Order: sequence, then C-alpha cells, then structure tokens
Amino acid sequence: MNQKTKLVSLISAAAASLGLALSASAQTADAPASFGNGAALLGSGYTSVAYRYTDLDNGSPSALRGAILTFNQPLQAGLDFTLSYDWARASADPIRLTNQDLNAGVTAFSKLEWGKPFVQALAGWEWRRGAGFTGNSFAYTLGAGMEFQAASALALTPYINFVRATHFSQNEVDYGVKATYRITRQWGVTAGYEYDAVQHAKDRNVYTLGVNYHY
Repeated sequence: MNQKTKLVSLISAAAASLGLALSASAQTADAPASFGNGAALLGSGYTSVAYRYTDLDNGSPSALRGAILTFNQPLQAGLDFTLSYDWARASADPIRLTNQDLNAGVTAFSKLEWGKPFVQALAGWEWRRGAGFTGNSFAYTLGAGMEFQAASALALTPYINFVRATHFSQNEVDYGVKATYRITRQWGVTAGYEYDAVQHAKDRNVYTLGVNYHY
C-alpha cells in the first residue's frame, strides 16, 4: 500500500469515527431536527472559513496550503447566491507559488424527499504567481451534484465541476464529496475531498476542513 492510499484510508477511518462520535453525542444535545434546514447548506444563509490542502502529486513544491472564505445567501426558494475567495501558497526553495481565486454565482436546486439535486454557475477571476510567471485570467465553473440529508445533523454532497480559465487555456474537471455536520443552530463543521483532473498538468487531490456560521 503506497503512502497516498494509506493517507486516504486513514482520513476515511478518522472521518467515520468522528461521525459516529458526533452522532452519539447529538442524542443528548440540542435536537438538530429543530434547526429547520437540518445540516443542509443549500437554502441556508451562512459564512464559512476552511483550511485547504492540495497534494501536488510528489512535485516540488509538494503541496499547496491555504484558506477558502465563502458567503452564501438564499435569494428565493430554490436559488442561492454564493461569493467565495480562495488563497493558497506552496514553497520549496527557491520556488514559491501563489494562487488566488475570486468567484460569484448562483446555485439552483430542487427540494425533494430524498435530497436536493442542484446545478451551479460561477464566474470570477484567477491570479497565479511563481516560478518566473505572473498572470491572471477570467474563469468560470459549471457544476452539478446532490445534497443528501444522511442523518438529522449530517448532510453529504457529491458533486462534479467543470472549470475553465480562459486566458490560461486550461480546463479541469473536479470530482468531489463534502460532509457537513450541524453542531448547534448557528455552528457547523465541514470536511471534503476532491480529485481534480487538470488539462496539461498533474492531477490533484484536495482536502478541506472548515467551520460554518449560520445566520
């Protein structure tokens, strides 16, 4: 078993253990069902901050580390507005890479008994610097997925995104899953994994862990 497989297995086991522990503790805590929207993010007003670790597949630098800030506001039933900023940096002397992304857009979804299928359209700008290169580009994201209420306090969201940075002439397809656990009426935690298939570059594995504030 290689190191990457071990890491994925370890994270999966830890996430499963954490989920069981949180589910057990929730039995004596504030009833999540009373939150109205459960653990769901779709249709909920919230802000979030998350740590992001991007494995660059044994390259040099070997990883990007950074943060993602997200603001989500329901506009009407079945339609949300999202604004996000993503900053990441990788260092390996003498190389230092910095990526920034600013995006805004809407997510349309349907609320069904078994889940919330959704489509998303985002547009924004991307900045890159490092290894003697400095550039920026218009970028857009088209995505689709499904948010499942796995338990009263737990939501799971598998998704797929197509991302294009026009000036860089680069496409990527992102396959991911996100888990959200609602701790109280106002606070929740989110963990995610994403596999990015990038055109003309090595594929990436992305891990995120963050906290959400619901208002």
